[in-house]
Amino acid sequence: MSLPGGNGTGDGMRSATRRVGLLGGTFDPPHIGHLVAGQQTLEQLELDEVWFVVANQPWQKEGSRLITPAEERLRWTEASVEDVPGMVASDVEIRLGGPTYTIDTLAALDAEHPDTEWFVILGADAAAGLDTWHRADELRDVLHVVVVSRPGSHLDPPPGWHITAVQMPALDISSTELRMMVSQGRSIRFLVRDGVAQMVESAGAYRSKP
Repeated sequence: MSLPGGNGTGDGMRSATRRVGLLGGTFDPPHIGHLVAGQQTLEQLELDEVWFVVANQPWQKEGSRLITPAEERLRWTEASVEDVPGMVASDVEIRLGGPTYTIDTLAALDAEHPDTEWFVILGADAAAGLDTWHRADELRDVLHVVVVSRPGSHLDPPPGWHITAVQMPALDISSTELRMMVSQGRSIRFLVRDGVAQMVESAGAYRSKP
């Protein structure tokens, strides 16, 4: 992958010794659906690793709800992937600071890891909105998008993007639902890893509604 300002060789071609999937998100909180998506992509595309990239300032969600501080979400994500082979929590967007834009993230990663080919992992809903992304015209020709979908789901990404489909089991779980459960005093055990459940409880997260 070659990006504007990156270290690629042009026209999307580069000499890569590693293949890494990037599963970006707010991870507020990270749950087993994220892990299953990462694991299925890791196996089906035979990647070296999948990085869970914690958004610093998710611009598409700002103002819609109260968002847990980035450093807290990073700690939860680190706990979520702890001891899971091939999965890594990444703080690259937190280090960059400011709003989270995929094109800036990839340019930074290209500079830090010029030997790596990146695969951006999305759900079907997110893939449908690719044309709304920041500097989408620049990303369209160089970005390798992996769309994770459930069996029987319909993929309808916008035309012109490089898309690879990965299937995962149907898991009806979302961070939104988990936040609601915690706010209602209900357990999220088994829906997140034990360490994450304990950290969310200790932090008192989601207890106070904005």
